Amino acid sequence: MKKIEKLIEDALSAETSFKLNQDFKNKVVQAIRKKERRAQRRIYLWMAFGILFMFFMGYGSLRFYFPDLLQNINQGQELNSLVPIAVIVGILVVIIQFLDQRLIKDQMLSH
Repeated sequence: MKKIEKLIEDALSAETSFKLNQDFKNKVVQAIRKKERRAQRRIYLWMAFGILFMFFMGYGSLRFYFPDLLQNINQGQELNSLVPIAVIVGILVVIIQFLDQRLIKDQMLSH
């Protein structure tokens, strides 16, 4: 964000043969931020779609490859065997989120 504002400030500080409105810089920055918000929303929508897709594919895979497993869960017989798997998956998700924040997002924001 700061780089964009600095580039705009530098470009506008040069003398021109015509006069710009006083709020021209603010309008340009506002338009750029609006495009960034729109792009961010699009990314979030695709991410939500991907998460739902993975959930349904996982559910479908379980139903296809282990048809009796989900019926036994409903009866409470196999629930204890799935708890460690759920804990491991939860820990892996937390680790992936942490690494994503540290390695990818921090590098992208620093440039």
